[in-house]
Amino acid sequence: MRSIPQSFYHSRAWQACRSSYLQKHPLCEDCLARGKYEVAAHVHHIIWLTPENYQNPEISLNHNNLRAVCVECHNRLHSTRGPRRYCVNEDGTVRAIETA
Repeated sequence: MRSIPQSFYHSRAWQACRSSYLQKHPLCEDCLARGKYEVAAHVHHIIWLTPENYQNPEISLNHNNLRAVCVECHNRLHSTRGPRRYCVNEDGTVRAIETA
């Protein structure tokens, strides 16, 4: 299975996009919808990035396709995608959780 190169997440374009989005949305948008105030730690793509679309700036760098989320919400979002479960490390990298 192909994945999105880590170079995308380290690119200047993504870092600038992520930073500007978090400046406009410093609180977790999912928590806010539930009346809770949590600091956003991650920027999540609404239309998930895939090896086929991550180079399309209308998907990967478009503020309309992003939402700011806290660590807990981001982990929840990634754990419901399919049989593989994911979590986010302290440094912001996503890794699969090994299941027994």
